[in-house]
Amino acid sequence: MKETDISRVLRARLKTLTPAYPILYENKDKPEAMMRPYLVTDVIRVSRRNPGVKGGASGVIARGFFQVTVITDLDQFDTLALTVSGSIALHFPKALRMTDAAGTVAIIDEPNILKGIRDGSDWRTDVQIDYETS
Repeated sequence: MKETDISRVLRARLKTLTPAYPILYENKDKPEAMMRPYLVTDVIRVSRRNPGVKGGASGVIARGFFQVTVITDLDQFDTLALTVSGSIALHFPKALRMTDAAGTVAIIDEPNILKGIRDGSDWRTDVQIDYETS
């Protein structure tokens, strides 16, 4: 699977989250009108390997994680951030397989909700979703 296909499949799944939140994708500026809470995505590529002896594009396994950052208001309890993060984690359960014409992206572990941090006037809580392709 190409990296663009992996990103497309993961983003498409996130877009089906209910309730829906505005999503800010990689390498995009935040519109002034975007209100909190909103989501920021990053596909972190970790490795590409081909377990076969011959090599080539066929049989390449890509691994990485889809990081979805929940942005909420600063100086509030983290209840909203953890609620939204929990919804995202449930939306990408371990063993979920997302298949399209380009291949399959599988979630290989339970998503991790990481510690929230202050970033200027934002409170950021990351959800790490480990994937593997076939």
